[in-house]
Amino acid sequence: MTRPSTTTDGLHAPALAFGDPRVMALLSALVLFTHVLEGFSNRQLVKLVARLWDQPYSSRQATYDLRRLRRKALITRMPHSHRYQLTPFGRRAAVLFTKAHTRVLAPGFALLDPLLPPDLSQRTPLARAWNQLDHALNDFVDRQLLAA
Repeated sequence: MTRPSTTTDGLHAPALAFGDPRVMALLSALVLFTHVLEGFSNRQLVKLVARLWDQPYSSRQATYDLRRLRRKALITRMPHSHRYQLTPFGRRAAVLFTKAHTRVLAPGFALLDPLLPPDLSQRTPLARAWNQLDHALNDFVDRQLLAA
């Protein structure tokens, strides 16, 4: 999913970059239960992603994203319609990616923010461990530069 690939038909399947705000908004829109039974359309996807991404999101962007999702086997087109449905694999992947990003990466990166006041950045084990690693790497690089 996160790397470009080729479908069995030989079609290019562009990557869905994990952590990219547009991709994360797209995957978050897919796991909403509003379209479980009836599927969703391009127009509905535009509204959902624009709201979640907090950026303008056009129908052209949605068309491109729908193509990426279809070629990665995350969605299928419903027969005789312009509506799409999540595949079982798509549901698992979208839930995993959105949960990992929302519950682990986003809070973790927030704790590692260099602009965070020092008293706050020392409160968590993750921030303390990161600061220790950062200082150790800086010391190592400084020693290597002195030796050269």
